[in-house]
Amino acid sequence: LMAKSKRSISQISTMSNSAQGNIIQLEDGWNNVIKTGAIDVLERTLDNGFDTSFEPKEYIRIYTTCYDMCTQRSPYNWSRDLYQRHGETIEQYLNNT
Repeated sequence: LMAKSKRSISQISTMSNSAQGNIIQLEDGWNNVIKTGAIDVLERTLDNGFDTSFEPKEYIRIYTTCYDMCTQRSPYNWSRDLYQRHGETIEQYLNNT
């Protein structure tokens, strides 16, 4: 059981860029993962019906990227920027619908 839990923890660490010491830049994470992989998909789902959904692996990848971007050390902690961008994007969507 102990070997299995150690393996699981190490596998989870490899998913995390912060755990590997890689910095996720704001534009890269926002444009390439969060906006295209989550927000755009959500907007299409809301516009076209709920026939699409996030696959668990995709959800974990997006969540992990967002988490990592919000927990990186300054000056690479993007929590404020991501919060603002999420709010602006949702507000823009609601105003245009």
